[in-house]
Amino acid sequence: MPRPSRSSSARRSRSIRVFAVRLLLVASLLAAVSATAIGALALREIRKDLPPVEQLAGYRPAVASQVYAAGGELVGEFFLEKRYLVALDRIPPVVRQAFVAAEDSGFYHHRGIDLMSILRAFATNLFAGEVVQGGSTITQQVVKSLLLTPEKSYERKLKEILLSLRLERQLSKDEILYLYLNQIYLGSGAYGVAAAAQVYFDKAIEDLTLPEAALLAGLPQAPSRTSPIHHPERARARQLYVLERMEADGYITRAQGEQAAAIPVPVVIGQRRESAQSRAPDFVEHVRRQLEDRYGNRAPYELGLRIDTALDLRLQQIAERAVLNGLKALDRRRGYRGPMRSLSEAEAQPFLDRQQRAAPRGGYSPGTSVEALVVRPSAERVLLRIGGSEAVLPAAEMSWASPRQATRFRPGDVILVRIEKPAAGGGSYEVSLDEHPEVEGAFLAMDPNTGYVRAMVGGYDYSRSQFNRAVQAYRQPGSAFKPLVYAAALDRGYTPATIVVDSPIVFDDGSNRVWKPENYEQEFHGPTRLREALVHSMNVATVKVAQDIGLPYLISYLPRFGFERPFPRNLSIALGSSEVTLLELVRAYDAFASGGKVYQPIFVTRITDGAGNVVEERRPSSQDALSPETAYLITSILQSVIDRGTGRRARVLRRPAAGKTGTTNDQMDAWFVGYTPDLLAGAWVGFDEKKSLGREETGGRAAVPIWTEFMEGATERMPITDFPIPPGVVFVNIDGKTGLRPAPGDGNVTLECFRRGTEPEQIVQRAQGPAPDDFFRGDF
Repeated sequence: MPRPSRSSSARRSRSIRVFAVRLLLVASLLAAVSATAIGALALREIRKDLPPVEQLAGYRPAVASQVYAAGGELVGEFFLEKRYLVALDRIPPVVRQAFVAAEDSGFYHHRGIDLMSILRAFATNLFAGEVVQGGSTITQQVVKSLLLTPEKSYERKLKEILLSLRLERQLSKDEILYLYLNQIYLGSGAYGVAAAAQVYFDKAIEDLTLPEAALLAGLPQAPSRTSPIHHPERARARQLYVLERMEADGYITRAQGEQAAAIPVPVVIGQRRESAQSRAPDFVEHVRRQLEDRYGNRAPYELGLRIDTALDLRLQQIAERAVLNGLKALDRRRGYRGPMRSLSEAEAQPFLDRQQRAAPRGGYSPGTSVEALVVRPSAERVLLRIGGSEAVLPAAEMSWASPRQATRFRPGDVILVRIEKPAAGGGSYEVSLDEHPEVEGAFLAMDPNTGYVRAMVGGYDYSRSQFNRAVQAYRQPGSAFKPLVYAAALDRGYTPATIVVDSPIVFDDGSNRVWKPENYEQEFHGPTRLREALVHSMNVATVKVAQDIGLPYLISYLPRFGFERPFPRNLSIALGSSEVTLLELVRAYDAFASGGKVYQPIFVTRITDGAGNVVEERRPSSQDALSPETAYLITSILQSVIDRGTGRRARVLRRPAAGKTGTTNDQMDAWFVGYTPDLLAGAWVGFDEKKSLGREETGGRAAVPIWTEFMEGATERMPITDFPIPPGVVFVNIDGKTGLRPAPGDGNVTLECFRRGTEPEQIVQRAQGPAPDDFFRGDF
C-alpha cells in the first residue's frame, strides 16, 4: 500500500490547526457574547436596585439642636450625630481646598470617578486577595455614605461607580462638596466640618486657620487612628501630608505651607460641651422633655433647632452654690457618717494611679471636693494621698464631725475632702473633711412680672440623680400653703386685723375618726390678729379661718393660683396636706409678687430652625388671680414673716422681701418661698424616701438659708425698691390686741394696712373684749 506523501500530511495538519483556530474564535466569540449578555443582564439588575440620587438634592441629615441661656451662652445640646449643617459659602476656602487636596485632587476635573485610582485599588486588592483599598473620589464617598451600605464588595463598588456618574449629572460640584463636608465623620463624635471645628478647637467654622483646616482634612481616612487627641503624632503626620498636597495642587505656596506647619495647633476637645452641659443640667433636661412633648421624641436630636431660653446663667450658678451649701450644712448637723469605703494594700495603689491619671492638669483648685486615701491618722492631723500628691487634714478642719474622728480613721480608708489650699510647688494639699449629703433639695427662681424661669436646681448632684425635684417631685407644702388660704379669707371679708381665736379644736367625721390640729410649738395664743396668725404660722387659727370661709369656697378659690389638679375636700388642705411641686407653689406665689397676676412659667422663649425661621416664640402671658389690694395685703403680712416671724433668718437680705416657711409633719419637708419686687424664688429640702430631716430642721432652718444665700447674690446688682402700694390700700393705726381703732392714750398702737373701706371704725373699749372660744367642735 502506498505511503501518503509528506505534502498531504502537512495539508491535513494545517487543516486541523485552521479548524482549531476557527473553533477557538467561534468559542471566544460565543463566550464574549455570552459574557456581554450576562454582564448586560447583571448591569440591568444592578441598575434596577440603585437608589435614586435625586433624594440627595433634599439632603436633611440629623442635626444637633443647641440650647442657649438668655445671655447667649451655650448651655446644652441634643443630638444623635453631633452635626451642624452649614452652607458651603460659610466654609472658608482654605477648609474646602484642604479636603479636596487630601481626598480627591481631581475633584473639579473628573465626572464622578477616577479610573486611575480605581485601577490602582483593583491591583492592590487583587494581590491582597481581598478588598483592602478603595479608589473613591469625593463623589463616591458621598454616594457610599448617603446611598449605600458600608460593605466592601465588587458589586457595591460597581453600584458606587454608577451612582457617582449619575450624581455628577444631577448636582453641581459645589453641591456635592456641600454634602461631603457636612456628612463626613471626623472622629470624637463630630459629623461634618462645623461640628469638628467646635469639638476640636471650640471655634465656629468661619474662624478656622490653615493649620487647623489641614489637621481636620487629615482625619477622614481613619478618624480613630489619626485622632489628635489619642494619637497626636499620627495626626501631625497627616496634617503635614495635607499641607504638601495643598502645595502640590497650587492652593498654597511653599512658604505658606512651611509657616502653617510651624504653628502649634492646640486641641480643646470636649471642654465646651462638658462645661455647657454642667452649667444647668436640670434646666436643659426639662427643656428637652418639653420639646419631645411638643414636637415628638426625635425632634430635639434631628432638627437642628436653636432653642433660646429664659435661663440666667449667673443666677443659675448662684442657685446651685446655695443649694450645695445648704444641703451640706444640714448634713453636717446630722453628723458624719464615716469613710466612703476601705481599700486593702493591693487595692490602694491602683486607686491612686487611676486618680492621678484623671486629675486635672495643674492640680485641684480650692473648693473642689475629691476622694482621698488615709495614709496615717493621728489626733492632730490625718495624712492623705490624692493621686500622686500628699494632703494634710488638720483636726480643726474636721471638728464638725467629732473631736475624736481622726483617731477612728484607719489606713486605707477613702474619705471625701475639700481642697482648701492647693499643692504649690509639689507640696501638700491642705484639705477639710467633706461628705456628700444624703438629703436632697430643689430650687426655682422666676421673674414675677414675666414668668421667665431664671434658675432651676433639681437636686444635689445631677450625675447622682436625674430626677428633677423642682418639677417632678410632689410633696406636701405644709405652712407654705397658708398664704393662699389667707388670701381667700381676705376676699371673703377678713382683714389683716380680724381677730381669730387660736384655741383647741376637734373635728369628728362621724365614724370615730378624730382630727385635732395642733400648733408646731404645741401652745395656743388665744385671740390673735390675722396678720399674727400667719406671721407665726398658727395651724389651729388657720384651720378655723378655712372653716369659717367654707371649704367649698376655698376649693373653688385655689385654681386661680394656677393649680390644675383638684384638691381633696377636707380642711387639712389649709395646712398644706395636698401635694404640689415646687414649680406649682412658686407660680402660686406669683399672684402676690406680681400684684395679682399669675404668669405662665416660661422656660423656652424662642425656637428657630436651621434656616433661621421662627418655629415657636413664647411671650409673657398671665391671668388675673387677685385684686392688687389683696395681693399687697398678703405681701405686707409676708414681709412681717421675714421681719419677725418664721422666716427671720432672711432679714440679712436688708431689702424689702416677703415670704413664707413651710414644714410638714415630723420635719419630712422644709420649704421657703419668697420674693422681692423683682425676683421670686422657692427652696425645698427633704429626703426622697420621705423621712425626717431632724427634730429642729424646719423650713426656717433648712430652707431659708438656701433662699437667702441665693437672693443675696442674685439681687446684689439690683436697685433696692419697695413693693408698690395700690391706690385702694390705706394705712390705719389700730390697737395691737383687738384690731380696732386705738383709744386715746393707748400705748399698744400699730400701723396696719387695709383695703379701702374695710378699715375699722370702732374704737376699742377696754371694758369689753372678744368672747373666749376655748373649745370648738366641727365637722372634719
